Amino acid sequence: MKHSKLTLSLQTLALGGAAALLFSGCITKNEDAAYGSDGTSAYMASEVDQMGQVYDQISPDGAAAKTSAFGLTITGELVVEPFAYHDDCACFVRHATYTGIRGYERDRVDSVTLIDSAGATMNVFKRAQVAKIIHKRNVVKTKGAKEADIRFDITVDIKTDAGVKKGVWNGTMTGTFDGQPFKSGSMDKVTRTWANGRFGFPESGTITLDRPVLNFLAEFLGDGRMKVTITNKVNKKIHVIWVDKDYNETDPVEQP
Repeated sequence: MKHSKLTLSLQTLALGGAAALLFSGCITKNEDAAYGSDGTSAYMASEVDQMGQVYDQISPDGAAAKTSAFGLTITGELVVEPFAYHDDCACFVRHATYTGIRGYERDRVDSVTLIDSAGATMNVFKRAQVAKIIHKRNVVKTKGAKEADIRFDITVDIKTDAGVKKGVWNGTMTGTFDGQPFKSGSMDKVTRTWANGRFGFPESGTITLDRPVLNFLAEFLGDGRMKVTITNKVNKKIHVIWVDKDYNETDPVEQP
């Protein structure tokens, strides 16, 4: 498996693009005209949700990392290099890996820039002072001989709504599969409650994802669920899938 490298060049690379694609169904020019769920919808929910759960691993006192950040963390992944501040990118960088069954591997590099209300970059994580987060994630997924290189570029604006701090997520999506680019996606006005240094499951907003044959529109409904409308651009058939906050998908239901 090709691993993401913690170099300035990769940090710079990770600072562009954003994608929410499932490895197993991403991106070939020969997608079947019929639709059966390949897990893309659950992946969109899980990857975006888990990006918002890593910030409390940044040490609040300027130390290299929290002790709790070492070892097994989110969804069984191993944090091999916990968040540490880098002057060259003015950001905190984290490296984590995951090895699953049947040859599935995942390698993540997160680059997080914290900005206060005055627009200044922060080199220490002070939760009450964070007004904006620029989160770049590079994910390499490998299964057998196939490899996907997925990039995320997300900007989070933290605001107070009726006394509750919330983050509004916006970003774009790019990547490659076996060296071939796939079509892009975007995240628009995805709103999440900010508490204790991390974000809850998305409450509103949308994610769109465009593959050669299929278009995905994911809508967060505020009840711990996500509705995903999948449109086949060839035969014009439309299916709907529901995903819960534990990333469980329903079977696709064809729409009249």
